[in-house]
Amino acid sequence: MNENFMYIQHDWDECIRSAENRVWISVKPRNGPSIHGHLQCKSYKLNGIPIIQGTNGFEVESVSSHAIQVKHSSCPSVTLLSPYRIFNDVHNSSVTSLDVIGGQCVSASDSVLKSWSSLDHEKEKEVTMTGHYGDIYCCRWFPSVKVVLSCGADLRIKIWSADTGECAGTLVGHTKAVTDLAIIDRGRNIISVSKDGTSKLWHVGSGKVIDDLIKLNQTTYINCCSISSPKNLNLGERDIPTSDTEIGTDDKCLLIGCENGMLSLIGVYARKILATNNLDSPVNACHLNDDAQIYVGCNDGRVIWLDEQLVTKHCIFDTNSPVRSLCLFKELVVCGHGDGSCVLRSVNGKKAYLTGTNAEPIFDVRTDTRFLYTACRDGIIRKYLPELL
Repeated sequence: MNENFMYIQHDWDECIRSAENRVWISVKPRNGPSIHGHLQCKSYKLNGIPIIQGTNGFEVESVSSHAIQVKHSSCPSVTLLSPYRIFNDVHNSSVTSLDVIGGQCVSASDSVLKSWSSLDHEKEKEVTMTGHYGDIYCCRWFPSVKVVLSCGADLRIKIWSADTGECAGTLVGHTKAVTDLAIIDRGRNIISVSKDGTSKLWHVGSGKVIDDLIKLNQTTYINCCSISSPKNLNLGERDIPTSDTEIGTDDKCLLIGCENGMLSLIGVYARKILATNNLDSPVNACHLNDDAQIYVGCNDGRVIWLDEQLVTKHCIFDTNSPVRSLCLFKELVVCGHGDGSCVLRSVNGKKAYLTGTNAEPIFDVRTDTRFLYTACRDGIIRKYLPELL
């Protein structure tokens, strides 16, 4: 499906509320020229909401505190959402990864992790975790929201106390950068994927590798993974001995995405590849849900929905900008792109944009059910309230 893509001035929310101020807006087909226009505040309603006039085919349908709905003669209306809150003093440089549970955040910048609250952010309450050498590619909360898991360019996986910042353990076994992580149930076992072409199952307590779930060619980089307990999916039969250190893997399925475009589903307990496909573009981000529905973001800009056999059900190809991060929010797939755009998409054509980034890549996007959060190269973490859509 080819569609138009909309861009708006990153600080539109501030500028457009002043009389006679205007902001630029554009709409662009994936392989066509952009159509440019402006939105301008002409006057105000009695409640203080600005009345906005568009040019060159752009029309404002509604305006609220953090959202504006715009349509153009060449495309359906879309909603543009500005940040509900901005956190620009947690990190001083690019934020490479982020996780949020119940408003409690852990974020990574360079080789430093910080845990903090998005509900009442105070610098003195931040906990800093240091010990990685090189960039951190992924950080995730354990379900307890007391322990943090991280990995990165230094080939290591680290386990941290979010209360004290102390490193409780370091897992060593990969021979190249560790790119992504998945936690099984409460976290006695975890899974890592790496540029060394392996996905490893670990026993956290001992810090030992239980097994390689998949071992590809060392030049086949694995970029991302997602784990779930899909219903009514045959995960294969196990033909190797069981281990006392392997807990909770019997109903788990792992999805991996690779730099060469390969996408694979793996039955964790059986160590069996259930399905595979090649998308002819690096797979940068992926998600597997409990209904065995698969969502993938590619380096060529495609956002793809697939079934449990990895057969494409739906594809949106509205931009050539690489997908850098992906998560689900209700029925919407949320993708952060390399050009700074962050888009909520659905198969029925519904689309909304999280704005505020000035052409800086979105490296991670996460949700804690009510809010959406983005981690960006500009060092800022933005919090959005999608119920305003």
